[in-house]
Amino acid sequence: MTDEQQKNTSGSYEIKVQGQLDAQWSEWFYDMVISQDEDITILRGPLPDQTVLHSVLDRIRDMNLQLISVNPIVSDEQATNEE
Repeated sequence: MTDEQQKNTSGSYEIKVQGQLDAQWSEWFYDMVISQDEDITILRGPLPDQTVLHSVLDRIRDMNLQLISVNPIVSDEQATNEE
């Protein structure tokens, strides 16, 4: 893996699940910020690599939560570099 590929493995994500999760779960989800929008819980924040992202998704599965979406959060700087 090149240095550039290693740099691109970290990033911020927005993960939506059906149902309500209390903010106290934040630590268990690698300190992602937890918020609610009606009956949807949104987890947002940086994750150091894909392994941690998969760990978060495993925890969502283990809690029997319905996954709605997983989206990378692209910063203005990243968007500019990709052009």
